[in-house]
Amino acid sequence: MDKITNPVIGEEVIFLTTSKQSNGEKTIMEVTIGPKGGNPLHYHKKFSETFNVLEGELSVQIGKEKLKLKNGEKATAEMNNNHRFYNTSGNPVRFTVELTPASEGFENVLRIAFGLAQEGKAGPNGMPKSFVHNGILMNMGEGYFVGPFSILEKVFRFFGNSDKARKIEKELLDKYCK
Repeated sequence: MDKITNPVIGEEVIFLTTSKQSNGEKTIMEVTIGPKGGNPLHYHKKFSETFNVLEGELSVQIGKEKLKLKNGEKATAEMNNNHRFYNTSGNPVRFTVELTPASEGFENVLRIAFGLAQEGKAGPNGMPKSFVHNGILMNMGEGYFVGPFSILEKVFRFFGNSDKARKIEKELLDKYCK
């Protein structure tokens, strides 16, 4: 079982099915986030995400619709739909996320981001402190922010597209994703 932990934000991910294991069909992860955990509004151009609650209550926003999913309930954010997940319950929530088709890039983003956090190279929100690292992860993860974060994303992507960033990306993949 391939398990990673981000000690800064207290998030845990277990890779149940990877892109390589499914020949690119799907990525399935079991995720645990604590109270107040979650992510900002974003979308993906290359895969959909299905959230299935195993334990607790997960808030999910898809477009303008906000849902509170409980054990056994699921919701899908199709490609190009703005979405986010977050925890307002006051208790940890455990759920699966299925990416269809699979995304090895997204899997690598989590491995790298969590590895950097374990080494003290992430800010209090769990994101890497380095603009270059953020840019590399933005490009690799195939995710796009919505709203105010989209301006910051453009800055990160600029730094992530340099020759220096390509060298650093290879080093990050070798260190955290082998």
